Amino acid sequence: MTSILPNQTLYVRNLNEKVNKDELKRSLYSLFSAYGRILDIVALKTMKMRGQAFVVFKEIQSATSAMRGLNGFNFYDKPMSR
Repeated sequence: MTSILPNQTLYVRNLNEKVNKDELKRSLYSLFSAYGRILDIVALKTMKMRGQAFVVFKEIQSATSAMRGLNGFNFYDKPMSR
């Protein structure tokens, strides 16, 4: 069985699909930047990627802290999950 090693990219799902993409990215940046420097946020509104995002941190430790701190956090009336 292969385990996933910690890395700088955090996959977030169960995001509110009704939120405008630009607003979603700004809000994710505001929320996740409390854990460290963010290099990029990828949030697509295609059918396949709707309700999901990738948050790329500069440091692995920041991504790990954000994952632990925000898993289940109520964001736009839905609990985020990883």
